Amino acid sequence: MTDIATNNVNSPFADQRQRGFARLRFSGFVEEEFRQYYAHSSLLRARVFLVFAIAFILISVGMMFASRDFHPVNLAFEIVVLLPILAATLIWSAKSDQYIRYQFLLAISALLMGLLLTSVVTRASIAGMPYYFSALVAWIFVVWLFLGLPIRHAAFTAFAISALYAFGIFNWNLELNEAIFSTSMLVCINVIGAFCCYQLERAVRQAFLEGKELSQLAERDGLTGLYNRRSYDQYLERIWRQSRREEDQIILMLIDIDHFKAFNDHYGHQAGDDALKEVANVISMSAQRPLDFAARFGGEEFALILYGPGDEYGRELPEQLRMAVRSLKITHAKSPTDQYLTVSIGVALVMPGTKRSMAGCVQMADEALYLAKEKGRNQVRIKKSSNAHIQTGRFRANKKQSA
Repeated sequence: MTDIATNNVNSPFADQRQRGFARLRFSGFVEEEFRQYYAHSSLLRARVFLVFAIAFILISVGMMFASRDFHPVNLAFEIVVLLPILAATLIWSAKSDQYIRYQFLLAISALLMGLLLTSVVTRASIAGMPYYFSALVAWIFVVWLFLGLPIRHAAFTAFAISALYAFGIFNWNLELNEAIFSTSMLVCINVIGAFCCYQLERAVRQAFLEGKELSQLAERDGLTGLYNRRSYDQYLERIWRQSRREEDQIILMLIDIDHFKAFNDHYGHQAGDDALKEVANVISMSAQRPLDFAARFGGEEFALILYGPGDEYGRELPEQLRMAVRSLKITHAKSPTDQYLTVSIGVALVMPGTKRSMAGCVQMADEALYLAKEKGRNQVRIKKSSNAHIQTGRFRANKKQSA
């Protein structure tokens, strides 16, 4: 990482917006998040279609049995193929984490309904009832604009239906003028539908990126660019549950700038803000992996959460971080500890199998930070869940008394 760590300051959503997306495709996980968002945003419309389609098929099958006038192939297609696909799509629409499969099934459902409709319209045209063609036009617009299909899915579905209809009318030797007119109309309708679908999805993608940017801004500390305390609380809760499931280690570091009040009083608040930014930059550079998380815990305190690394990494990184802060060489004339600005770091190494609670993990790091302060500051103290003896929140209580 160069500059400030990408994980904690730069927004991939802002970067994507700046790069543009003329091909309606984002990079990396941003595309995955958008696909899920897009599927969810059109879920109500898609379910309305699915419910009506299932009802239509059931009524159609019931009428065929009642009149005893049906074609076995058509009946088998509706009962054996179309009805199960529609039902499966409706069921998968309720699974928010299966949006890719759901969108695929939705496209297949739209295609199968289009094939059924194409068959009806083609037979009607051969029988001298060309006005049925308007139903096919309406369905193509539904595919492009109503169902909320990604443009690639919508294009495949609409073009396949149109191609099948064109093949049918020419194969059945429909009157040439009518065949040419219908085909030309389908071409125009698909061009219009594709343009509108492109503009719609582009607008939704733009709104998605802007919304994500605003959401990320709300999660950040305005001064340092790190995550704020609220985001820290939410993330720690999520990663703690994950550690329970996967039985992997969590390393929590609490980092406190030594004698920061004296620094602020002597150099002024602007210098204090600049120092906070530089220390935050060092901390964010330590969040190298996707699940690493750096936050401003409050005031001159910061938190760094690491998921999954071994004890050796959890012991080496805090010391490297402490040395990196001192290497900034921010002069601190009022510090009895060092001529430069320094930090004290408390580290908790916690395995979920030790039956520690999330609050216990924070208490361990808090106690380790208190020990670092008590033993002279500008140092790292580590507590491991297997052998830690906790005197809950001594440092935090000491800070409140001295405030």
